[in-house]
Amino acid sequence: MTVYTLRVELGPNPPMFDPDEGEEVWCDIEIDETHTLAELHGAIFEAFDRWDAHMYEFMTYDADGIATRSYAMPEQYEGGPSWPAMEPEQIDRAISQVGADDEPEEAKERFRELRRNPPKEGNAGETTIGELNPEQLKWIYYEFDFGDSWEHIITVEESREGSLASGPEVIEKHGPIPPQYRDQAE
Repeated sequence: MTVYTLRVELGPNPPMFDPDEGEEVWCDIEIDETHTLAELHGAIFEAFDRWDAHMYEFMTYDADGIATRSYAMPEQYEGGPSWPAMEPEQIDRAISQVGADDEPEEAKERFRELRRNPPKEGNAGETTIGELNPEQLKWIYYEFDFGDSWEHIITVEESREGSLASGPEVIEKHGPIPPQYRDQAE
């Protein structure tokens, strides 16, 4: 069995506080391959001192930074596509708008295929960390609270053989954790 140390870095949204210039806010979470994305959500919720539950979603990105699948929270899971299908001209416009014209043709074709035929969304309550094959991913995107849109980028810091006796565990925090709501900042 594999145990992962995942770095969960707080993204720029929402801009609810002014950390020192260049200061990163992140937490490291130890989790094994048998834990689910819903359990990872619980650990992130705890790590960032949140107290008010909201909707959340995970999305995986491959080595080229292409979104490969979304994972809905169990209460929102419908089993539909990960995102709406796109027409070829929409896809080409998207490639051009993000400046990906110079990317390898293989990556662009994979992007085109995933946008024409989106994969079925996953259920965060049933999908284990091991099923994601996290060492093959560039990152996992996690969004919490679709109103305030707390964005997080999750990367693998390290992996080792072993297992955890209990659930995921926050092992380190860095930077000023902002309050869940702006009016708590005062």
